[in-house]
Amino acid sequence: MRIAHLSDLHLCSYFKENNFLKLEKAILKGLEYGVQHFVFSGDISDNANENELKKFKDLLKKLKIYESEKSTVTIGNHDIFGGPQTASDVINFPSKCLKVNYNDKVLSFVDFFKELFENTITIDSSSNFPFLKIVNDNALIIINSIDEYSRFKNPFASNGKIRKDVREKISKLLNHEKAKDKLKISVIHHHFYHNNENVSSSENNIWTKVENYTMKLRNKKKILKLFKEHNVKIVLHGHSHEMKEYYRDGIHFFNSGGAFEGDAYKMFILNAFNFDISYELIKEQLLQTNYEILASKIAM
Repeated sequence: MRIAHLSDLHLCSYFKENNFLKLEKAILKGLEYGVQHFVFSGDISDNANENELKKFKDLLKKLKIYESEKSTVTIGNHDIFGGPQTASDVINFPSKCLKVNYNDKVLSFVDFFKELFENTITIDSSSNFPFLKIVNDNALIIINSIDEYSRFKNPFASNGKIRKDVREKISKLLNHEKAKDKLKISVIHHHFYHNNENVSSSENNIWTKVENYTMKLRNKKKILKLFKEHNVKIVLHGHSHEMKEYYRDGIHFFNSGGAFEGDAYKMFILNAFNFDISYELIKEQLLQTNYEILASKIAM
């Protein structure tokens, strides 16, 4: 089965209109390569805007992949808190985050994409995350890694945390009878590598410290141990805006977060179960389309 992984779409009609074009081209390219399931690992909207989520949903419907068997989504920090987009936004962002009702935002996200949450398995009815989705021979465990806002522990609303009670639910889902003998793949927004290991955006020591404070996943070692104990083979994530493939404790990690915010328009395509991985380049096609749009505007 072929699974395409995309992340950090940061859809925004006002500031990042081209991201919609990139997304449509990426999905079409995936379909051309025989992709049967698309995974979107958070930060779909740039500013927690329901209009952008609606455009995303409409696009999936247009391309006939808006159903649980064909697409999976998890939530990112921008889907809950948004992010600063102008200089004045930076100043006002903390007060904006304080007004956000975290639980309502998560419930609203799930309700908005309720069709993609059909035929999933949860531990109790009080929470839609984490959940288990069986897609052919694959067991997808979908996790909400976004931490609640805190002026001191999460000042930019970008850190992650997986509490003990959530880890217990994840363990039960990974032990579920329907996950037995399946390839276990985790989908989560936050990354699992250190920000100073071969990461181009973190070569400056000061910036490394900033990233370590504002983009970290708390309880990372505990969740890694849990994944290893339950034989999770693949983790799909985003959050940091780069394409990156790496290993931790024998687990294969893929960060597809640079496909839209970075400069290497790519996506990961996994031929699940035999672990064949490919990078599909779509940059030339996107650039050509952008040139055509630009030329049309100039001609008007």
